[in-house]
Amino acid sequence: MNEELLAQVAAMKVNKARLMGKLLNRTYRYMSDLAGDYLKGIGYENFRVGHIVALVHIEVEGTSINTLAAAASMTKQGMSKLIKELQEEGFVIGEKDPTDARALIVKYTEKGLQAMIDWRNCTNYINQKFGEVLGESKLETLKDLLGELVHEYENNYLSTSKNLLNHPMMQSKWQKVK
Repeated sequence: MNEELLAQVAAMKVNKARLMGKLLNRTYRYMSDLAGDYLKGIGYENFRVGHIVALVHIEVEGTSINTLAAAASMTKQGMSKLIKELQEEGFVIGEKDPTDARALIVKYTEKGLQAMIDWRNCTNYINQKFGEVLGESKLETLKDLLGELVHEYENNYLSTSKNLLNHPMMQSKWQKVK
């Protein structure tokens, strides 16, 4: 067994609690659990936090599934599935697009509008809980820092279709693995 690789992996494991992926994943799970508990507590039984991905991107006048999918960085098929679930629960309706017979325009129902207001209240609750742990100042700093990362991703990574595996720094690493 390669002792140098073993030592590197052992050193990496010492700091695994501070790995960015783990921290972001666990924070997302914490937020998701808080949201799920909050929403169930106010009567949302068949509503998943994932449904909000679709709801938040619907414009007041309605939005096509293609536009929703692009806004949420999902496939059209994935967004169609979410919209179908939301329709079955009465949160949205679909109407034929008057300019394109093949397209569907998704609009809120009254129940969907109420869900958006309830989601706003839910996010306030999550902010409150996070603020209790971090303090308001640190929470605002965290939001600012995450906003910078999201901005970088959306404007420089996605817009130029960069792929991590094609990054020059990664080329030599991946060639060694192959």
